[in-house]
Amino acid sequence: MKLKLNRHFWVLVHRYAGLFIAFFLIIIGLTGSIIVFNPELNYWFDPPPVVTAQATPMLDAIRLHDTAQAMVPHGSINALTFYIKPGDVYKAWIEPRIDPATNKPYELDLTVLMLNPYTGEELRREKYSDDIFPITHKNIMQLINRLHYQMALPGSIGTWLFGIVALVWTIDCFVSAYLTFPMSMRSSETNKATPQVSRKSWLARWWNPAWLVKWKGSAYRINFDLHRAGGLWVWILLLAIAWSSVGFNLGEQIYTPVMKTVFNMPDPFGDIPKLAKPQLDPALSWNEAHTIAKRLMDEQARINGFTVLREDSLQYLTEQGVFIYVVRTDRDLMDESASTYLFFDGNSGKFAGLNLPTGQNIGSTLHSWIFALHMAQIWGFPFRIFVSLVGMLIAMLSITGVYIWLKKRKARQFSQDKRARLEAEVST
Repeated sequence: MKLKLNRHFWVLVHRYAGLFIAFFLIIIGLTGSIIVFNPELNYWFDPPPVVTAQATPMLDAIRLHDTAQAMVPHGSINALTFYIKPGDVYKAWIEPRIDPATNKPYELDLTVLMLNPYTGEELRREKYSDDIFPITHKNIMQLINRLHYQMALPGSIGTWLFGIVALVWTIDCFVSAYLTFPMSMRSSETNKATPQVSRKSWLARWWNPAWLVKWKGSAYRINFDLHRAGGLWVWILLLAIAWSSVGFNLGEQIYTPVMKTVFNMPDPFGDIPKLAKPQLDPALSWNEAHTIAKRLMDEQARINGFTVLREDSLQYLTEQGVFIYVVRTDRDLMDESASTYLFFDGNSGKFAGLNLPTGQNIGSTLHSWIFALHMAQIWGFPFRIFVSLVGMLIAMLSITGVYIWLKKRKARQFSQDKRARLEAEVST
């Protein structure tokens, strides 16, 4: 039997998709409204050591790196940090080296080493873990973040589950928008409009009632209007959050292949092949790598017409054997973060790729925008407040959707019971 894709079909799709994702979206929305303020809350719950800003300049990145490296001989520090805000500590992230006696990684008592960037003095050692229980002031934000993207479930179960939820949500964004359109625009519906309705433009018939809430209506009507209009007013942002959530959770499996196919988006990290065996130490020294990085970035800036605003970091990827030079340019979208990447070989210094956040490729530009919107990394603190409110709106849309379903289900059940009573009376 041929499936008819009429309005009733899409109503069913929206209904059951919404019921499947409702609980998860309530969690996602409420936790998302909190983690928008991650930097402030992390600082509040787990304040770092205090560093007094000084008139003298900070130590240069290579000296800080070497100082930290000398303190952890069995660890490896695979990054130089060039940009440190006044008053912030220098953080060196530690990876264990391989113990030649056991051919296994050394057991270290830390994952991050914090130094005074002006003196190189050690301020704190921390060993972070994925454990979220027992809940303490140090891991409470980690718990909220993990609830947001994987329900704090162990392993990859939550990641896959939330990835599927995000994919269903993305599809339902289009279905729910379609269901708000005026009847005459629905391809499967050919109901004749009355002369009075036909005199109105399509936009006028869409604006009212789809975009407005009748606050003097019944409880059901208010919930219905909030559900429909609430989703329309922030539809673009909801779609960006839903699709970028697929990118966070199912990036390799779905997001990147789709973006590559539809928008020809490059994948700078995935397109660089991994080595047969990780190369723990590059042939280039950090000084040599930094010199090469600046020269290559200057060349790319001239070729591609962008301006470097500041250096951010230089990182070495052991699995690919390449350096990543990260700078902030006039192509960056996010308020503070640097997201212009240049790749070059860790042994020869040969150029291996460039990724610009905007202006290089439509797929990369779209990717930058939707992730910046999702993380509220643009337009300053007011937009972060707005995204926090949108998180609450997402929870509201889910709650009103379930309420509408329950009311309709109750009405259908009442109608069925009434019909059954009438049939019973006739049969007697």
